[in-house]
Formats: sequence, structure tokens, C-alpha cells
Amino acid sequence: MKSEIVLKMEEPPKPPVPKPNEEVPPPLPFPLRFEYTSTSVAQILRTLQEVLTNEKAMLAKKPFILSPPSVFEQFDEFLANIEENIENYYGHLIKLSIRGLPLSFRKLVKGQTFLEAVRVFIMLLFLANQKKILLTQDDHNSDLFIRLGEVSSSIV
Repeated sequence: MKSEIVLKMEEPPKPPVPKPNEEVPPPLPFPLRFEYTSTSVAQILRTLQEVLTNEKAMLAKKPFILSPPSVFEQFDEFLANIEENIENYYGHLIKLSIRGLPLSFRKLVKGQTFLEAVRVFIMLLFLANQKKILLTQDDHNSDLFIRLGEVSSSIV
């Protein structure tokens, strides 16, 4: 056993295990606080002027329109008097209904512009919400049917 120990001591030492080659990225720069930088008012004004000049050049290339589309401008009068319009249209629906037969949405809006059809649909939605009418639609048919709910005697 002693001879084995002597022989082990004569062996050259083993080389150290090589470390894995990992690259460590450089540290991120810390944000600078305004207390630690020296910026003159002239530098700030120059930078602001450059930004404004660049923005003006970009806006000149691409027109920027802030006005709403004409559809919304037309809607204003309709929406301002929406309650009155709904009551008037409800009276119109009562006159059109014959013996409780359902009215066809397609027939109601036939010959009207798209905007007028949208207005009719909006009024129908309000009336359905007030439970004055009932809106139904078949699975096979794409038309919307309107049935009158409880007809108030003050409108007739």
C-alpha cells in the first residue's frame, strides 16, 4: 500500500479542468440623470428646432386631415333628435302594420339610400330595446322581420 502511495506521488499532476468559454455581454449603460449632465439652453433650443423642422417636413409629405368623414357630419342632426325620430318612426310602423303581420326590413328600406337604411336600422334597435317591437330572423332567410309589441293608445 505504501508503494502504491509512492507511485501515485510520482505521477504528474492532472491538468485543471478547462473552464467553459462563455462570453459575458458588456454591461448596459445606466440612464443619465439630468443632474449629472451639462446641457445648455442653446443646445435644448437647437434640438427642439431640429425636431420641429423634421416634423414639419414629414407633415408636408403626408397630408394630415383631422376633419371627420361627411357621414358623421350628416349624422349629427339625426342623432340630436333621435328620440323624436324614433317616436315618429314608431307611429309610421303602426300605420304600416296590418293585422299583426310582420313587416319586412328589406321592404321598409327599399329605394332608400344606405345612410337612410342605417338610420332605420338604428331606430329599430332602439324600439326593440324599449320592447315596442320584436325583431326576428329565419335561419334560412337573410331578411329581418319586425313585429309590433304592445301598441300604446297615445301614439295611434
